Amino acid sequence: MSFSSHPFHPALVHFPIAFLTFSHTIDILHYLTTNFSIPFLSTLSPLFPQLLSSSRLLHTLGIFSAIPAIITGIAQASAQAAKPGNLYEVDGKTIKKKFYVMAAHAALNDFCVIVSGSSWWSRYKAHGILGAAEPGVNELAVAGVVLPVLLFAASLGGDLVYKHGMGFSAAKSAKKEQ
Repeated sequence: MSFSSHPFHPALVHFPIAFLTFSHTIDILHYLTTNFSIPFLSTLSPLFPQLLSSSRLLHTLGIFSAIPAIITGIAQASAQAAKPGNLYEVDGKTIKKKFYVMAAHAALNDFCVIVSGSSWWSRYKAHGILGAAEPGVNELAVAGVVLPVLLFAASLGGDLVYKHGMGFSAAKSAKKEQ
């Protein structure tokens, strides 16, 4: 099975999405638990030393697992755009909607990885690679912005597959070769 005949990007994206989602969610839950009296969240208080450590590990894994997801996404997007007749509508001038969706998907995910990476870097400089320090205002702001954008960008990726059929053509060509 060659790299060009199988889309690896869909298999790899789940890791950074899951890791970053949980990391940023823990930061938000920590803020809500320490700043508001919400009864069902108060049960998390004794768990936060372990949760904050886990959050740092998940943040690290999320950033580093995003690298192969980005590389394979670029490769798959380039292959889709390079196919003759695939980029433009029948008029030859209008770019197909799926390529706008793909550009938005890529840009939003890049934004999330860059912002999460800079947050990771500032925490790393202050507390080490897995320091379990409580998230500050900056980390909370990052979590509040990145989490919804990350989930929206992931839904755009799902739209690319299920609404626009991206990735299925590579699987079809691999089946023809067999």
